[in-house]
Amino acid sequence: MAQSKNRKGPIETFRLAAERPSLFARGEPLFWNDPHISSQMLKAHLDPEIDAASRKHETIDRSVDWLVSTLGLQSGAKVLDLGCGPGLYCTRFAQRGLRVTGVDHSRRSIEYARFQARTQGLSIDYRLSDYLTLDFRDEFEAVFLIYCDFGALSDGDRDNLLARVYLALKPGGRFVFDVWTPRFVKAHEESRWEFQEGGFWSPDPYLCLYRRFHYPDNDAYCHQYTVLTGDAGARVYRVWDHVYTPATLSPVLRAAGLEIEAAFGNLDGTLYTDDSECLGVVCRRSG
Repeated sequence: MAQSKNRKGPIETFRLAAERPSLFARGEPLFWNDPHISSQMLKAHLDPEIDAASRKHETIDRSVDWLVSTLGLQSGAKVLDLGCGPGLYCTRFAQRGLRVTGVDHSRRSIEYARFQARTQGLSIDYRLSDYLTLDFRDEFEAVFLIYCDFGALSDGDRDNLLARVYLALKPGGRFVFDVWTPRFVKAHEESRWEFQEGGFWSPDPYLCLYRRFHYPDNDAYCHQYTVLTGDAGARVYRVWDHVYTPATLSPVLRAAGLEIEAAFGNLDGTLYTDDSECLGVVCRRSG
């Protein structure tokens, strides 16, 4: 996600809301550590009954059981969770005897995760960092990137991440992640207006103007949220979804030295079909 600020008049604000951004356009990188929004993100992560910042907790339980079994991870195996948030997956992996490293860019989430690990007596190595700067070498049996973060990356960031994941994995290690398919994004509405007395984007009353833009030549979508709050002007947040199928994903991974072993409709073993909204991938470092 990215944010930019605009303090101009209402016409300019509405023009900004309607304007089609360039592919993977970025603004000011203030989102994950915004004091209010990061608290709302953590609240969403920790709600066990909703698929929001994290999946429902019963889904996480099922997914972790399936991942440990499918990958044959034994007690003591080293795993890396990218975009770990408040440690919902890391905690469950550690409880199964795995040696876990978690990386996230949100200070609030990492602080919560560290507190929970101390409280539960779990030895988890949490790192406050951008996972696009990974610097591990031949260290992990498995690397995870869960809940479709992969599709939020530009092609350049994606290829950079894959190169770093390749180096972080032991030879023969697995990279496991999920992405949205074209079927999922097409289910979203194209635009809406929403007024809140206070909510996810701000503690103050705000108007949120949402618009979705499609980039068919790049299999990408932009979800743009223009948020207006009193005297603060407008802030623009963008969420990018680069959607994939097994056919479009395979050459990207192969170029990075990773081979798809299996594809699923989710990271719980659900069968993948042409109607699946999610694509879960298990791939292996080939060298």
